[in-house]
Amino acid sequence: MHPDLNQAVTHPVDDSTAAWGGVALRPYGETWNKPYSPLFKYEWEPTYEALRRYAATTDGSPYDGVLMNYTNPATGGPVMATMGASMQMLRPGEKTKAHRHTGSFLYQVAKGKGYSIINGRRYDWQERDIFCVPSWAFHEHANASDSDDACLFCFNDLPVMHALKLYREEALAENDGHQPLIG
Repeated sequence: MHPDLNQAVTHPVDDSTAAWGGVALRPYGETWNKPYSPLFKYEWEPTYEALRRYAATTDGSPYDGVLMNYTNPATGGPVMATMGASMQMLRPGEKTKAHRHTGSFLYQVAKGKGYSIINGRRYDWQERDIFCVPSWAFHEHANASDSDDACLFCFNDLPVMHALKLYREEALAENDGHQPLIG
């Protein structure tokens, strides 16, 4: 057991957000040479606001709704060398079409409720649930609310798939892009 009841504070609270969290801004004189993002906290409110602003200017993807990738502010690349992160918003009542791709996706429901159909099986979800879409599995998402947005946070291995030139994607051509449910 550690002798101190509290962890020693060695840096100012929220120092990475203060230094690296400005939109399209890089702090003067700051250097970063590690293979991961210097921004250790990607906050919900600015993320959701960015999704809402972007949603006002786009129809979004038929497969992902309104999707934005988190980036490393020092490089503009993914948040880690081998892991990507994103947040997607499904507008009220939105149902995406099915597609599949190489790379595995681990989702956490950040807001709302809905369901995903993965390889023909329906999985209902709500805020704080976690689910996985394996590589090359057809999947589509639906927001169950007609009045509120639903948001899905995702970790994925797309940086590896892209670096190895193994990324492939395919839309479901049959049934107007929607999977029939299995049993």
